[in-house]
Amino acid sequence: MKLTKYTHACVRLEKDGKVLLVDPGSFTEDAAFEGVDAILVTHEHQDHLDVDRVKGLDAPIWTNAGVAGQLGELGERVQIVADGSVFEAAGFAVRAYGKDHAIILPEWGVPCENVGFLIEDAVYHPGDSFTRPDRKVHTNLVPISGPWFALPPAVEYARAVDAVQTIGIHDALLSTIGQGMMQRFINADDRPYQQLEPGTTVEVN
Repeated sequence: MKLTKYTHACVRLEKDGKVLLVDPGSFTEDAAFEGVDAILVTHEHQDHLDVDRVKGLDAPIWTNAGVAGQLGELGERVQIVADGSVFEAAGFAVRAYGKDHAIILPEWGVPCENVGFLIEDAVYHPGDSFTRPDRKVHTNLVPISGPWFALPPAVEYARAVDAVQTIGIHDALLSTIGQGMMQRFINADDRPYQQLEPGTTVEVN
């Protein structure tokens, strides 16, 4: 399976000729949307959901009830999932985890729902939370900045998730210096950390 990171929180997964897009937000490059077969959205904030571009695609969407409310006109294209849901999206096996967005200022749209996705029991995207999956994963996507972010729980989350590798996401607010610091904080011998430039593709086994 191929994983391509795009700006901020969006990742694109490709397997057996199918494309799954996760959290295509307002910062996401147009290339990420090409040939998409299915979409997962963790929560309703604009840096994770570009409503207009998602509506312009002919692809089914799996998300929580809060996001579904913003996409109501799409009808049956939108499937509501919650913590514990197990489903298939364009041939990808997916499990849903968690319920709540991390706490930030209420005027910024929190509390709101947030659901993380474990794809093919290999790649875990937590959205804006540090909710942990209940099993070993190959690639753990670790949020490393944002209005709700705090370093100690991020490091604790990265250490607690039993992953082969970690990749930094939710990183558009960081300078090069800040990204380098996160590399130092999160990297571990048994859990190597990668900070990928937008458009970079890696293989996930």
